[in-house]
Amino acid sequence: MKSAQPSEPIKEIVEQKKNAPEVLTPLTDEERAINAGDVILNQPDFVADLTYFRSEVVSGGGGSMRIARKGNRYREESEYWTFIGASGKPASRLFPENKTYDDLEPVHNHSVNCSFPFDPKTLAFEPGITFKLLGAVIIDGHRSLKIRARRKAKSEEIYLYAARDLNNLNLVAQVIKPGCRFVQRLSNISLEVPSNLVEIPHDYKPVEHDRWTKVETAKLTYKGKPSKDYGVFRSPHGELFVWIEDARYQPEYLVRPQEARVEIAFHGLLVTKSGKYIRQTKETEAFSLTDYRNRKREEYEPEESKRVTVTPNSVKFRSSDYKEDRAMIEILW
Repeated sequence: MKSAQPSEPIKEIVEQKKNAPEVLTPLTDEERAINAGDVILNQPDFVADLTYFRSEVVSGGGGSMRIARKGNRYREESEYWTFIGASGKPASRLFPENKTYDDLEPVHNHSVNCSFPFDPKTLAFEPGITFKLLGAVIIDGHRSLKIRARRKAKSEEIYLYAARDLNNLNLVAQVIKPGCRFVQRLSNISLEVPSNLVEIPHDYKPVEHDRWTKVETAKLTYKGKPSKDYGVFRSPHGELFVWIEDARYQPEYLVRPQEARVEIAFHGLLVTKSGKYIRQTKETEAFSLTDYRNRKREEYEPEESKRVTVTPNSVKFRSSDYKEDRAMIEILW
C-alpha cells in the first residue's frame, strides 16, 4: 500500500478532544464485566490498512501502510519497503525486485508513543499500567469499547477503541500529551491471516553482508586531545567506520584510506547479529550491506573537507562540525 497523507476523518479524531466532547453510550451489563487489560492482551490476528496522523504545536503529518499480525509475527508494507519479523527480534527487509532479504534489520520498536505507529498490545506488558472501560462508541459501523490506559507517573492520555464484532480488535488508538497528539486507525480489515504472509518467501535468498572487526589497537585524538569514548571498525576491504562519543557533536565517518577520502556515514551502517546498531553496543564484530563500497557523492562538501592524510598506521582528517572549526581527528593503530 502506498505511503500517503491521512484522510480527513483521522485528522478529525486528532482534533476531537479540542473541538467537541466525545459522546459515549453506556456499557451493557456484559461489557461492564469485561476485563479491559485482557482485551488489550488478547488481540486477534488481523490484516489491515493502518493510517496515522501526528499533530504537534506548529506542524503535523502522517502516512499509511498495510500491516499484518499473527501471533508474535508481523508484516509491515508500503510502496517503498516491506518488513517481516517477530516481536523483540531483528526484522527482515524484503527486496522483491531480486527476491532477496536482509535479516539484520534492527528490532522494530512497537511500543506506544506519540511519534510513529505502534502495537497497542505492548501496553499489556508494561509494569504499573492500568486500564479502565469508559463507554462505547460506533466507529465505521463497529460498536467499540473505549478503554483508557494510564502509565504510572506519565502526563499523557492513551485511549484505545476495541471493536466488539472484530474480536475486540483495537480499531483506533490515540495518544495525547503536551505538545503532541497521535492517532492511528485500521480499515479494510480481515481476521484471516495466511501464515505465509508473515514469513520470508521460500524462494528469497539472503543478501550479502560484509563482516567488520573492531580495531582494538586504535587510539583517537580529537582537537589534539585523546578521546576516551570512541569506536573504530575496519571492513574486509580496509574502510574504517568511526565515531566519537565524547565530542559535543560528532556524526559517524566512513574513511576510505585507499582513496584518501572521508565521508559522513549512516548511523545504521553497521549492525550486530542481533540487529543492534554497533555504536549502541560493546561488541567487537559487526555486519553491513555491501553498498557502502561505492563512494557516495557529496557535492555540497568542500573538497578539502573530504581529504584524508594516510600513513601505514594512521589516518588524519577534519571533523564535519562547523561549530568546532572543523577540528582535526587522528586515528593511530
